[in-house]
Amino acid sequence: MSDTTIKNMEEFAVVSGISRPTLSKYFNDPESVRQSTKAKIEAALELHAYRPNMYAMNQNRRSTRNIGIIVPFLADPFFAEIARNIENLV
Repeated sequence: MSDTTIKNMEEFAVVSGISRPTLSKYFNDPESVRQSTKAKIEAALELHAYRPNMYAMNQNRRSTRNIGIIVPFLADPFFAEIARNIENLV
């Protein structure tokens, strides 16, 4: 593991030697990049322990793929079960 703290995809692109558009393409659809490039990205991900922030990636999309629910008391088994079922459906 590298000692360098990587904060965003731009920094990861620099340290991994892979273009940012290629990384973006990989994170959106890993099968859309060549196998050799995929292996290089996966090795760099492991080396630098980088994980993209999905919330940041979704900010540029029309749909964030997130929903919010408000429950009065999540520790109540009834509301917890409702939240769990919503999570499983989405």
